[in-house]
Amino acid sequence: MKLADLPQAVLDDLCQEDQWRLDIDPGFDSKHEFWMAWHHFLRIPDESYYPRTEDSLADFITVEEYDLLLPVERSHHAAIHPIRLIASAEQQTLTLFLQDSYHQDWFTRPTDARYGFIAIADRYQKFDCDFYIASYYHFAYLIGKDYEKAVEILFQKLDNL
Repeated sequence: MKLADLPQAVLDDLCQEDQWRLDIDPGFDSKHEFWMAWHHFLRIPDESYYPRTEDSLADFITVEEYDLLLPVERSHHAAIHPIRLIASAEQQTLTLFLQDSYHQDWFTRPTDARYGFIAIADRYQKFDCDFYIASYYHFAYLIGKDYEKAVEILFQKLDNL
């Protein structure tokens, strides 16, 4: 699934700030969490303080059989690796632990694999569409088996540099 394939009615719906907000923490000791409207990730604004392109917008990633819309620029997708996905019993909510090593200079040692993210996504089923959209995206420390899996992924990345 691609963002460009969504009907305009879906994009208009997701850009309504009072219905689709995102609690976000960009991570790495940013010290602040805040909310954002999804339109920042779905549309290039007419005016902006910095240049934006299609690559600076979000797009879907598929984890297992689920299409997820995360507040992550498309340019990060190659660096995103799912660690663990938990679906609710009714499959209306997904919880995803992931590693985003887009900023490679922050991921140079195996212990750096502890830095991850958690996303909570709700199922969107309108206008003949069926996907999940994040309402929560936060920095998280990976521990236990999640950390072990993240170390394996990081070793593979470091070996390929």
